[in-house]
Amino acid sequence: MDNHIFINSLEKSLKKVLLEAGEIAKQLQGKASIRYKSKNQPVTDADIKINNFLMNFFSKLTPEFGWLSEESEDNKSRFNSDYFWCLDPIDGTRSYIDGKPEYTISLALLKRTQPIIGMIVNPETKELFYAKKNNGAFCNDQKLSVNNKKKLNLCSFAISSSESKKLSEYNFLKNLTVTKMGSIAYKIALVAKGEVDVALSFTKKNDWDLAAADLILTESGGKIEEICGKKIIYNSADLKINSVLASNRFILSEFKNQINKREL
Repeated sequence: MDNHIFINSLEKSLKKVLLEAGEIAKQLQGKASIRYKSKNQPVTDADIKINNFLMNFFSKLTPEFGWLSEESEDNKSRFNSDYFWCLDPIDGTRSYIDGKPEYTISLALLKRTQPIIGMIVNPETKELFYAKKNNGAFCNDQKLSVNNKKKLNLCSFAISSSESKKLSEYNFLKNLTVTKMGSIAYKIALVAKGEVDVALSFTKKNDWDLAAADLILTESGGKIEEICGKKIIYNSADLKINSVLASNRFILSEFKNQINKREL
């Protein structure tokens, strides 16, 4: 089968399976056991069960595609095919553990280094974000568009609780309207939806955190970069992304100007 034609036919089955994965998360919330991969990296039974459920689904649906997930060993299959799936089974695991309605399941299909399908579901709010390259971005079938604000001091920011104190180190980021939430994918999706103006993270991320949200934001008219202005590159050898700034193009430009002034 022609992969282009096949990919164009995937939308319905992808939405169905991601909603099923969301039900797994809801069923296990408050019951799943927790362990720690590192001091600040919890993982639950739900992360693993969703990972295995979706990995099994895609191994049958697209056996020739590669696979990358936060909760799977990187088997480098992403280098052996033109296409690979990129999954974060639960983005915002600490929010999930704490019972906060701001965790998501984030899935992207990449063609080498470029996301061409992005899907994010918040099982608690029943928001299903979807984008296909060059076809716009949607939430529950409503077309998305970023806000067009041009002044940083008028923007609302979304940042994780653990990073919010970092804002005080920057004079131009003081006295802002700030929403604290866990999932970086959800923060970026809310920028795409126009409910937040800027999503920000000073800490390192990986492909599975951002690939789906990147496409959803881009297709809604927004832009995502590292804070320094560096372009985000997916499918690198180490999968490391240093920081995240997501907004409209005016705000990204203004943010970089302010950062450059600070460093002079």
